[in-house]
Amino acid sequence: MFLFKTKKQKTVPMDADINTLLMLANSESDPVFRYKLLLRARDINPDDLAVHRALLMLGRLYEIQPNSVDFSKIKCFLIDVFENPGKYNEEEIKSKALEMLYNPQLKLCLKLASDSDVFMREYLEDLFQEYIRIFLAGDSSKVPSLFGLRPKHSIGKYLARPMANIIRNMMSCPYYSLSEQQLSAGQFYRACYRYLSGDMKWLHEELGSEILQHLK
Repeated sequence: MFLFKTKKQKTVPMDADINTLLMLANSESDPVFRYKLLLRARDINPDDLAVHRALLMLGRLYEIQPNSVDFSKIKCFLIDVFENPGKYNEEEIKSKALEMLYNPQLKLCLKLASDSDVFMREYLEDLFQEYIRIFLAGDSSKVPSLFGLRPKHSIGKYLARPMANIIRNMMSCPYYSLSEQQLSAGQFYRACYRYLSGDMKWLHEELGSEILQHLK
């Protein structure tokens, strides 16, 4: 006879301080429980920037239903509109482009930050890094693998074209001002540099000298 145990329900430690709650949230794989931990931390101090940044980066991941695939709930998937604009209508392109720079949670973080420009740049670079890791480098149709292993030494070659397309589309986004185009494209370029450990040869070839002048 087999005895089946009910999975123990996780509970938020109500006596934990903000630092403990943030540590627990950062190590939590369940986005729903991570969200609950962050909400508790926000209740303790509604003006804590680290808490609000964690909520910003979590996005709507906690809304994903079990056994379902909905990339739109993943915060960094906003960048897909720049990689694959043909998948979206004009209103969707506008909405996603503006959400990346103007969503309410980001506005709150910028208000709380001691240097809003630095915060914005770091937020964008981290967001772009996550997109590169999950949806570019993690896509087997872009980066071929052999027995599950991807060739790290040539990953820049395989990712150069989609990376360049994203940069071009950010630089020509009609819903951004010139400074916003330069900011988003520049931070994506920096995220590429960071992910590729400086191996930018193929991306530079794909972009061309004229675009590179505006990125450096």
